[in-house]
Amino acid sequence: MAAICAFFEQPPIQHLGLELAVCWILERLLVHDSYPTALMHDLSDAHPKLRLSETVLQQAIHFLDHEGAISSYSQRCPSRGRPRRMLHLLDDHRGAAQALMPPWQHWLEENEGPSHSSAHASGPGFNPAAHPAPGCRPGVLPAGCQ
Repeated sequence: MAAICAFFEQPPIQHLGLELAVCWILERLLVHDSYPTALMHDLSDAHPKLRLSETVLQQAIHFLDHEGAISSYSQRCPSRGRPRRMLHLLDDHRGAAQALMPPWQHWLEENEGPSHSSAHASGPGFNPAAHPAPGCRPGVLPAGCQ
């Protein structure tokens, strides 16, 4: 029982699925152009309990590229030998990206709070609230786990 209580007190890191990765990328690109590695590091800095795998990141970038929402360009960096692949959100898609921000922010609020308890998603990128057992109130832990 102690291990289960510890799970609820310290939920494990959650990896984003494709849909949420797209929202994260769009959130960052609405502010400024970025490059893939920075997107991964920025996520762990801004949201310590969330991570993004390189595979899902590349799938999300490919999705946005296929949709015609982003372009890329090379940027030379004095500290690097090779240029970085910078990602840019195209103006025609800024409105659609901004429309995704309220549901994305709502998902963050629902899944980052201290009551977030599930790292297992039923679908890619989403974590529905657990259904309480009969007679239990949602969000209330049994005695000894509080």
